[in-house]
Amino acid sequence: MFEEYPSGDSLHEPPNEETLPTPTITATLEVETVVEIQGVVVPVPGRSHTEDLCFLDYMRRSLALLELSGNAKEHHEILGRLEEIKGAAAGAQVLSATLFEADVITQRTDAGVRENNPSYGVGSQIALARRESPDQGRSFLAYSRRLVAHLQFTLAALLAGQISWAQAQIIVKNTEHLSAEHCEAVDQDLLRDPQALDGICSRALEDEVRRLSFLYDSSDALSRMEQANAQRYCSLYPARDGMMQLSGMFSVQDGLAIRQTLMKDAASLKVGGDPRSLNQIMADLAVDRLTGRDPAQGTQVMVNLVMTDRTLYQGSGEPAYLQGYGTVPATWARAVIKGSEAPDHAWYRAQVSLRRLYTHPQTGELLAMDSSSRSFPKNLKEFIRIRDQYCRTPYCNAPIKHFDHVVQHARGGATSAVNGSGRCGACNQTKEQEGWEEKVIETGGRHTIEITTPTGAVYTSTAPALPGTPAA
Repeated sequence: MFEEYPSGDSLHEPPNEETLPTPTITATLEVETVVEIQGVVVPVPGRSHTEDLCFLDYMRRSLALLELSGNAKEHHEILGRLEEIKGAAAGAQVLSATLFEADVITQRTDAGVRENNPSYGVGSQIALARRESPDQGRSFLAYSRRLVAHLQFTLAALLAGQISWAQAQIIVKNTEHLSAEHCEAVDQDLLRDPQALDGICSRALEDEVRRLSFLYDSSDALSRMEQANAQRYCSLYPARDGMMQLSGMFSVQDGLAIRQTLMKDAASLKVGGDPRSLNQIMADLAVDRLTGRDPAQGTQVMVNLVMTDRTLYQGSGEPAYLQGYGTVPATWARAVIKGSEAPDHAWYRAQVSLRRLYTHPQTGELLAMDSSSRSFPKNLKEFIRIRDQYCRTPYCNAPIKHFDHVVQHARGGATSAVNGSGRCGACNQTKEQEGWEEKVIETGGRHTIEITTPTGAVYTSTAPALPGTPAA
């Protein structure tokens, strides 16, 4: 859905077996920037940015050409070595992220920029480079800071490929409340011998880090638990095959009470002859109690269903789009509209209020809407929400909370579907920082925004494909 513009150099070219031993980028380098290993010319990193990119490009190309005809033992060895490389690459990203942040802070300080957070927006730029959501980028930057500052044994093990990024995250997360002194002590105890973590599962590692943390500092454990309870939440996420996943954080008392009550009541119904499985009964009881619905009458729900006329009237297999969930099968969409029965007809006994939206038969676009006001009217907001589905920042999968002018209203940007985009709160604030630029570009198809970051990197954000969008 989001693609970075090609830079024109060899970094974005597909692997080429014939030119791999001497990547094209090395042709512009001095002789001493490469070495020969077993008859193969290999770039050398660590001398300049250009040479580092050359080396990384060589590594990427080489991985695509590994020998695939080996036996099981040989592939097992390759898998293990690749896992070490993944850990080392994550460690290199940690160092690069912290240096990136330091340079931005220096530039802003030298320019006389005074901000409460001089590195604001760095996490979002890191996220773009890592092809992940801004929230994940900010988390990665926070973890990187702690690794570099207070967890040097963990960082060394990561760079050596002795632990995985997942293991490093567990260590960072469970020591973030400690003072620098105590954090460094736990780090040394845990990874003075990295081999001690071989074979340990993630739950066991988490328990060990917590044990050491409590050993050095348990004085504020109760206050931390109270703070965690203040951050409790409950959320729903789309899952596969027409399902939604309920997730949340509750106090240990509430969590145990929920589980015990659902298990007890489900077991009672099961003993009474209920044909559903225990898990099915527990899920249905949870929905009944959360929505307050009468199981015999179903649930009231508003469904925004986007489809083509071919799907509705001609029996086409072209999928539909359900707002708040995602892509759904054509047969399911027709069944919801017609009220057809199904083996598990919980959905179909629901009291569904349906809003049908149609897409252009050639471009797949929804019809545009416009407004002369600065604030987006309700119908236009609904239009943008359905078109964009998620925050329009590349790789961000957060729900839409703000309706944003791509070109700011103060700069003459119109309040329209074309100049509008759905954003999460954090991304809407980030793009207002100096150096971020956005504009709508005409592609003849789906709504597309060009985004330029303060470092000059250019990305495109294209609205997700809706039903009726021609195949690329």
